[in-house]
Amino acid sequence: MGIVAADPRLLHTERPALDLALAELLDGPTCLVLGGAWPPAPAAADALRALPALTIGTGAVPPELADAFDLVVDDPGPVAAAFERAPLAAVSAALLLRHPPPTVPAGLVAESATYSMLQAGPEFAAWRSTFRAKPAADETAPRVRVEVHRRVTLIVLTRGDKHNALDRAMRDQLHAALNDARWSSGPVAIVADGPSFCSGGDLDEFATFPDPVQAHLVRLDRSLASACFALAERLVVGLHGACLGAGIELPAFAAHVVAADDARIGLPEQRLGLVPGAGGTVSITRRAGRQRTLSLLLRDGTITADEARAWGLVDDVVDRDRLRMRVLEIAESLS
Repeated sequence: MGIVAADPRLLHTERPALDLALAELLDGPTCLVLGGAWPPAPAAADALRALPALTIGTGAVPPELADAFDLVVDDPGPVAAAFERAPLAAVSAALLLRHPPPTVPAGLVAESATYSMLQAGPEFAAWRSTFRAKPAADETAPRVRVEVHRRVTLIVLTRGDKHNALDRAMRDQLHAALNDARWSSGPVAIVADGPSFCSGGDLDEFATFPDPVQAHLVRLDRSLASACFALAERLVVGLHGACLGAGIELPAFAAHVVAADDARIGLPEQRLGLVPGAGGTVSITRRAGRQRTLSLLLRDGTITADEARAWGLVDDVVDRDRLRMRVLEIAESLS
């Protein structure tokens, strides 16, 4: 188990000898880093795609091999550090992204199954042992407000004092609002009150989840990802502040994503020993590609709104004070 650096000349071996040589490098969850002089390697792409490890190519990776790696980077150091933090989650994410199911519903099932498996694993247990959940507050205020602006159904997240952290109450209220909007014919927009669009799942509830099997079934039964995907062609989302975890995974399903210039976008789940669980391995991959999705997950920090636009993860960047107006303008233009 661990980080293994190997000479790319190994890939010049023909299969099945190549498969055996690669397998010998693995002992538990492994981050395999290949970099240096790259010889012709006609059999290597399929062998790399079949390898149950996080695979990293560095340097002048040949074009025919670039897509076979989980990541191609100049400096493998940050990726290796992320791997060491939670190797089981890192390898699980790489394999989930490397072999995407053929449809969005199948992808959401595969993601949820992987997420639930990791919830029962040692890395998430280690995080839970160090996290001190706050006692549940007696919050009775609505988490979601629905407004109508001409033809547009505007859904507003209203847990602004908690950075719109997604708890069970918000999940259920947002799911109901999205389902109601699904049966209308007009465009739908989602924005948020407070300093952040959504800081991800409420960590206090992360520490008190039902058993993984029940959690898997509940996640699919009340899937916000499925609801957003069903509305995708007429859905516009406006992002600002912290957009973490579900705060970018759900918006990425939308036909149009507008980000304020203060938006900070990230996937923190791997630090908890998990993979994204709100549809991000499907939605973000469809917009930005699997390598950038994995890069975002293994990154120590966030990307800016401008970086997200360059990746295709958001479509427009505007001043913070123009965000809601721009979202409504775009939504009203949708047929």
